[in-house]
Amino acid sequence: MLVCIVGVYIGNLLFGDNSFSVLLKINQKKAQMRQEVNRLMHENATLQKELFELKGLEPK
Repeated sequence: MLVCIVGVYIGNLLFGDNSFSVLLKINQKKAQMRQEVNRLMHENATLQKELFELKGLEPK
């Protein structure tokens, strides 16, 4: 009986909703999202620079 309980517990740790594989997927998604945020921040800075340059060329 104890072996079955331990087996189910270990199976749940490896393949369940709160498993190690889910943790790895979440960490991978977190890294992807950070890369996307950095890309978007760089793109935003580039677009802001372009906007300020265009505003500087407009007559007042």
